[in-house]
Amino acid sequence: MKRDSSFNKMSNKRAAAVSLFMTAVMALLCVLPMRSAYAAPAYTSISNASIAQKQAEIEKQKKEKAEMQSKKSDVESIKKNLEQQKNDLSAYITEIDTSLEQINYNIMDLEDQIVILEMDIENTRAELEEAKAEEERHYEAMKVRMRMMYEKDEAGILTSLLTSTSLRELLNRMDYIESVIAYDKASWEQLKTARAYVELCEQELEIKEESVEEAKADVEIEKANMEALREEKTAQLEEYQRSIAASQAQIDSLSGQIDDCDDEIAALAKAIEIEQKQIWLASQSSAKTYDGGSFILPIASYKYVSSKYGWRIHPIYGTQKFHSGVDLAANYGTAIYAAYSGVVAGAGYNSSMGNYVMINHGDGLYTVYMHASSLDVKEGDVVATGQTIAKVGSTGNSTGNHLHFSVRLNGEYVDPNNYYPFY
Repeated sequence: MKRDSSFNKMSNKRAAAVSLFMTAVMALLCVLPMRSAYAAPAYTSISNASIAQKQAEIEKQKKEKAEMQSKKSDVESIKKNLEQQKNDLSAYITEIDTSLEQINYNIMDLEDQIVILEMDIENTRAELEEAKAEEERHYEAMKVRMRMMYEKDEAGILTSLLTSTSLRELLNRMDYIESVIAYDKASWEQLKTARAYVELCEQELEIKEESVEEAKADVEIEKANMEALREEKTAQLEEYQRSIAASQAQIDSLSGQIDDCDDEIAALAKAIEIEQKQIWLASQSSAKTYDGGSFILPIASYKYVSSKYGWRIHPIYGTQKFHSGVDLAANYGTAIYAAYSGVVAGAGYNSSMGNYVMINHGDGLYTVYMHASSLDVKEGDVVATGQTIAKVGSTGNSTGNHLHFSVRLNGEYVDPNNYYPFY
């Protein structure tokens, strides 16, 4: 009786073990079709955190792309605002020059973004290649594992369990199989994560490449916008020229702006002379002196001399006016150099001169640079011969890109050709 009872207990244990075994086998068979590589790497550089970070980078790139689009100039709106200024030439020129300067900044900003994006694209491409390589490693390992499973035959697992000689051996083998299944499942998850990361890298690369192309297109649009405003400015100045021809009063008023320009320069020179005298009185030493050195060409390159020093028919006002310097026609943005070392006596904007720089070389000698698109120096800066101080433009009373270069000596304009052979 006791023997029967012991046998029943053993039968119950075996039944429980078999039941557990069948449950494990069913779980195994459910998981096996989805298993990944047996030889999957123990370490992977791609994780859920990597994916979350990449998604955040993509969202940031989308936002920057949208912001880039919103910065484009609205030329029609600018022209509409300019209509209100057309009755005041000075205000009109100032307004249009301000718009041109903003567009120029937009172009420089877009060009900077293009450089950064192109560098980012190279980094993203390298990152994509690494992600693809890691995905391929997981995939190849998975194929090796599947081949091993096929060659070994899944029935071997069942045989292994059924040939267990004891319950302990059965449970140990089931634990081992469970570990293999868990390992395969983890490897499969690594493969899926690697695949997701590759797709995100591809998406990021696509967005950045689109952003670069859009930025390049926007640069061309902004250049066209700039050209449209320049044409608008030229057309308006020509319209003033025609209306001036019918009104001597307007001639006197508009040509007076040139006199105002000269007065501003003369005032700057006078203020500097007074300041130098005060310095001399305080220190009993001589003020800045010109050492007699030769000037250099004050521009990186130019096409031709569009107007010489002396009397001429003014291109805008249509009247005979004295031209206080030499005009050098050049491409927009060409570097303007300091013709000689000195101290910046003035740097700013005037509706007639546009963006200008005035340099004091000592002993009453000054050079003046007008109509720049942008300035690279400010009042009080010490500049060396050949240093870039501005960029060529067409601001102020100007109908085309050029540098107006003047030389003043003891309060009077002198021929710049005496200091550098322009012609």
